[in-house]
Amino acid sequence: MVVSTGVGGGIVLNGRLLDGASGNAGHIGHVIVEPSGRRCVCGARGCLEAETSGPAIEAITGRPPTQPTYEIIQRTGRLVGRGIASVCNLLDLPLAVVGGSVALGFGAPFFQAAQNSLDELCRLEFSSGARIVPARLGDDGSLIGAAAFALRGMNRMARI
Repeated sequence: MVVSTGVGGGIVLNGRLLDGASGNAGHIGHVIVEPSGRRCVCGARGCLEAETSGPAIEAITGRPPTQPTYEIIQRTGRLVGRGIASVCNLLDLPLAVVGGSVALGFGAPFFQAAQNSLDELCRLEFSSGARIVPARLGDDGSLIGAAAFALRGMNRMARI
């Protein structure tokens, strides 16, 4: 998952990337985390992206996401944890790897708030104990993932 200018992600199940019908499975940015929240570009209210992306943070606070208050770090982490909890409860996922300039820039307080939210909301036997960790590849993680996805698509085309 990436929390940056936008919020996106991918889902790996049993070692395989989940595609979905149109190739958009895992687009966690449009999971609703604040039902009465801000209007999203998709038209819905309270999408994770509309509440936690860099542009959303700037619109909410009047400050760039590089200058967050402790409260906005906590809020952002809590909402990201809420979105991830929905996915963990839905798909029986034990781990969320999160990168992007907002998440990584907010650091440990963000990840602790996200984990606290996850712990509070993942109470099913199979989702209890799910974890959120920072991407070890830093800002390069999403680029490497996109390249792997493209390579995978090229390999599929070669088999046809």
